[in-house]
Amino acid sequence: MAFIRRFALVVSIVVCGSLAWSAAATAAGGGGGIGPGDYVFVNTNAEAQFGFPSDPTQTSGFSVFVSKGLNSFQLEHPKKSPPVVTTSTIVNLQTIDSNNVSIFYCFVLSNQSDFAVSANLKSASLHTLLTADEMCNFGGPVPGTGKGAFTPVAGSGGGPQPPIQLDITWTGTGVTGSGKDRSSFDCGGFSQDVTNLTKTAGSNAAGTVTGVSGSWTTSFAGINSTTVHMDVKGSPAQGCFG
Repeated sequence: MAFIRRFALVVSIVVCGSLAWSAAATAAGGGGGIGPGDYVFVNTNAEAQFGFPSDPTQTSGFSVFVSKGLNSFQLEHPKKSPPVVTTSTIVNLQTIDSNNVSIFYCFVLSNQSDFAVSANLKSASLHTLLTADEMCNFGGPVPGTGKGAFTPVAGSGGGPQPPIQLDITWTGTGVTGSGKDRSSFDCGGFSQDVTNLTKTAGSNAAGTVTGVSGSWTTSFAGINSTTVHMDVKGSPAQGCFG
């Protein structure tokens, strides 16, 4: 459980720290990017690791990472499509069979209500049928670089293929850790002030997934939320972001 809690905190810090930079860089690039104003971005995540390797007595298992909020992802079809940044819910799934073969999957949920988290982070649930139409090549919280989170590719050969039924419930005692930090950036007439708020909660989880037999429980699970408050003034000149 300690590993998951540290993992959740790292994800939150990386996402919050990079989110402001990514958003401002988008504004610098033009094309309808973020302009002057006050902004709030919120991401809610839940993760769980079932069976192997967190439980060495098992020979198979699966891991789930869910991100609801501002995400970056690339669609599986059409091929080589550009990354998309939008408010969405992404499910990253890894399955491990008895031969220690790992298969990674990425899905962008067409029905975001399939993933729900309580406001106090005491519970969460994911009940969804993951289809081929929802698959992506990679996906995660902005900036989507894979730092601190899964960087999956679409499932291929050796593992369950869509549609994949995934049912997970998280239960815990609520927020166990929190953090707050502030940063600022100035370049000519452009300025950006950012406040990052993070909340993490350890929990237990129970779940099932197509292709991995049995009903699973784990204490290697967690829920976290990240909130970024951004105040942008002016417009960045060429060269402010390299």
